Amino acid sequence: MSNKEKGANAERELLHKFVDEGYMCVRIAGSGLLPEPSCDLIVGKFNKKFAIECKSVKGHIKYLDKDQIERFIIFSEIFGLVPVLAVRFNRQGWYFFDKEDIKKTQTGLAVSIELAQEKGKRFGEVF
Repeated sequence: MSNKEKGANAERELLHKFVDEGYMCVRIAGSGLLPEPSCDLIVGKFNKKFAIECKSVKGHIKYLDKDQIERFIIFSEIFGLVPVLAVRFNRQGWYFFDKEDIKKTQTGLAVSIELAQEKGKRFGEVF
């Protein structure tokens, strides 16, 4: 299975989790391939509206493209959505991050399992 397929499967998994919890959710297929700002999921329930950028990783750290995350935040703000980064660690599940909680590295951004356990929130804590 390619990385693109794994990412799409992770997005669908999270989409179904939102739907199961009573949220309306739309997946934007191919969002990471577009040059325009975008997100993976748009989620809403009554007055709560979120733009979700999904990432999944086998190991203990996920490196992020700083430009992609900045474009995602711009997209969210233009639409009046709360930006949330969702990272799925194998055998650990999903963690959710505010933009302030993403660690800056010398060359970009990163989220480690240690950061997830310290600053990340679980589904029920955010939604």
